[in-house]
Amino acid sequence: MKKTLFAALFVGVLSFSHAFAQDVTNDDLYKYAIVEQTKSMFQEELSAQITDYVEKQDPAIKNRYNALAGGETPANDAEKKFIAQVNSMKSERSSEFTDAYRTLIKRVLGADTYKKVQAGMKDGAVKQRYAAIVQGIQSAKDDASASSGK
Repeated sequence: MKKTLFAALFVGVLSFSHAFAQDVTNDDLYKYAIVEQTKSMFQEELSAQITDYVEKQDPAIKNRYNALAGGETPANDAEKKFIAQVNSMKSERSSEFTDAYRTLIKRVLGADTYKKVQAGMKDGAVKQRYAAIVQGIQSAKDDASASSGK
C-alpha cells in the first residue's frame, strides 16, 4: 500500500514538474537570458574594477594581494588598510549590483516568472532551449562586435 502511494505521489510530482516546465515560454527564457547576461556583465565589471584598483597600488602590496586577501600571510597596518578598502569596495559594489539585479528581474521578468523559469531550468528540455537562446544572443553580440571593429 505504501509503495503504491509513494509511486503515485512520485508520478504525480514528475507530471507536475513536467507540466510546469512546459509553461516556460521561449519569451520567458529569452528575458531570463538577458537578465543572466546582464548579471555576468555586472560581475565582470566588478572584477575589472577590483583588478584595476589593485594594479594601481604600490608593488609591495599589489604583489601580495592574493595572499593577503586569502588571509594566508600576516599583514602590516598598510596592508590591512588596503585589504579593508578592497573589501569595502567589493561590498559596496556588490550591494549596488544586488539592488540593480533585483530591479532588473522585477522589470524584465517579474518575480513570479523568474521563479517559474528557475524551476523550469531543472527540466532538460528547458535547459536545451535556454542554451540555444544564450548561444543566439552570444552570436548576435559577436556579430555586432565584429562589425563595429571591436
